[in-house]
Amino acid sequence: MIARFIEHFLKITGHLRTLYLMLLALIIIGAAVIAATEEASFGEAVYFSFITGLTVGYGDIVPTTAVGRVISVLLGLIGILFTGMVVATAVEATRHAWEEMQRQNTKKPD
Repeated sequence: MIARFIEHFLKITGHLRTLYLMLLALIIIGAAVIAATEEASFGEAVYFSFITGLTVGYGDIVPTTAVGRVISVLLGLIGILFTGMVVATAVEATRHAWEEMQRQNTKKPD
């Protein structure tokens, strides 16, 4: 079942590759804006962007400018979309794997 799930997950992810890459690019662009507006290094900004996008928000880096705060909210929304897509992909892969397993179990032996 796990091997089938992984196979279907990767197949579905391949179909959504462009969308996943666009969301990832938006997180990186957000990091660049955060780095510029918050006077942070790009590495810190990327860390902040991913932590915000994953909606973890440790609070060790906090935006202080209005632009930084708006970008942070947008990063959170992008992260929610990204997470939702991964969950939806996993659900669909599980459904495909389960249906495939059911078809194989209902086949009559030759």
